[in-house]
Amino acid sequence: MLKFLIIVFLSLPIIADSSFDTIPDIKIDNINKYNLGKKLFHDKNLSKDKTISCSSCHNLNLYGVDNKEVYTGINNIKGDLNSPTIYNTRFNIAQDNAGKAKTIKERAKFSFLSKSEMSGNMSKLIQYIYSNKILYDSFISVYGNISEKTIFDSISYFVENLLTPNSKFDRYLKGDKTILSVSEIEGFHLFKKYGCVSCHNGINIGGNMYQKLGVFSEDSHLDDTNIGRYSVTKKDSDKNVFKVPSLRNIANTSPYSHDGSISDLHTMIKRMAKLQLGVVIAPNDVKKIELFLMTLSGDINEY
Repeated sequence: MLKFLIIVFLSLPIIADSSFDTIPDIKIDNINKYNLGKKLFHDKNLSKDKTISCSSCHNLNLYGVDNKEVYTGINNIKGDLNSPTIYNTRFNIAQDNAGKAKTIKERAKFSFLSKSEMSGNMSKLIQYIYSNKILYDSFISVYGNISEKTIFDSISYFVENLLTPNSKFDRYLKGDKTILSVSEIEGFHLFKKYGCVSCHNGINIGGNMYQKLGVFSEDSHLDDTNIGRYSVTKKDSDKNVFKVPSLRNIANTSPYSHDGSISDLHTMIKRMAKLQLGVVIAPNDVKKIELFLMTLSGDINEY
């Protein structure tokens, strides 16, 4: 019987359906702009108390997260949301859970000015750059000037080029018929069978739509501070509607959910099945889906 099942699954179509796509091969065309953005991304002088940088919440060695339940801003201020991964974010419909920031530039500026995050001051930042010879020379070389526009352009250029290509699933999509195990292939087909693919699809396997959290069941973790798209649109229909998260590198970016309340992937799969699909997934199927999700981890390509 086992031999028969192996033959069946290996005989399934090797190229996955059009619901998914691979991380494209994107080449950096301005390494000086990239390196300038990189310096600012890691520079704690951008924050009011000089204690945090962009990389404090988006650690590039931890797949772009901090592995904490919620982010920590200046003066150890605790936020109410989990920090999403910064990798592959260029493929997302928006750069935050509620869709307040559509572009990476907007999100970078929002984090810089937010009182609960960096609480930065633009005039002081520009003065700091003028006083720092390395940064000053870099800005003049790349842009010819120092301004709010060029500062956030450089940061966004760096972030846009933070990708994690070459995952096992990407190689599977490209036609490598041997890269996934039988259990991983089973998990992939279960992922589609149960309906996870209805929200998690595209290049980022998510990140390309908004969805209500708790379609079939109320989410006990929601409160008046986590109201999702409603905070932007003020439409009652958008309460508890959030950007669907990307599943790329999901095995490396715990904890999960908008508030970081779920510590492990196995529990998160069961929870989302109940909330979003209205089903209880058999334990063995949960395990196989988890194995599939682990194939979504790519190579960190930070230069």
